[in-house]
Amino acid sequence: MNATDPTHYEILGLTPSILSESRQDPSTLLKKAYHGALLRHHPDKQPSSSSSSIPSCTASDSISGSKTYTVDQIATAFAVLSSPGQRIEYDASLRQSQALAGSATPKFQTGVENVDLDDLPFDEEMERWHRSCRCGNDRGYLFGEDDLVEVEDEGVL
Repeated sequence: MNATDPTHYEILGLTPSILSESRQDPSTLLKKAYHGALLRHHPDKQPSSSSSSIPSCTASDSISGSKTYTVDQIATAFAVLSSPGQRIEYDASLRQSQALAGSATPKFQTGVENVDLDDLPFDEEMERWHRSCRCGNDRGYLFGEDDLVEVEDEGVL
């Protein structure tokens, strides 16, 4: 995914939080956004250009300054976001690309990760190591030596 490409959410005029936090069924919101996007970006609804009477087939800036998206872009956005499995994968790739674009190291990790204790910050006062979690909490994971002994006794290590 290119950083300059619009996201499926931008194409449909939505945000990820609207779908996850709304009291409405996400499929209802997506259908409304899909139909709204089709109407907003329909070639007949766009301001006419004096230089060409043929509608453009790519996203371009209209006179009003907003992007115009093709039916294919709108349909693809709707298809991906309306499938729960595809939306989870898309959201993960979107977060990954945004994290990589923002810094050299990702702000979150997915999957199992081995970490050396020497690489983790240690809070002397609490006598605990800490690490941020994907939700953004800087101290989402807190653990001390007693936690490590407990896990070792279980045979997990």
